[in-house]
Amino acid sequence: MGEEITEGAKVQVTGAANYERGTVGVVTAVRRGWCGQEAVIEVRGLLRSRKITTQVSDLTKRD
Repeated sequence: MGEEITEGAKVQVTGAANYERGTVGVVTAVRRGWCGQEAVIEVRGLLRSRKITTQVSDLTKRD
């Protein structure tokens, strides 16, 4: 804890109520949303990449 999530960081979604739980990706943007700080995460898949938006509090920084 205490590590700030910034653009370019590799993160994992760990929020208990988040349906994207377990997803690993790279933060492309951090912005102010309706419920506080949001992060846009680019998730690479086998065929294509996709972008998801989730609260920063639902993220854990990965190495």
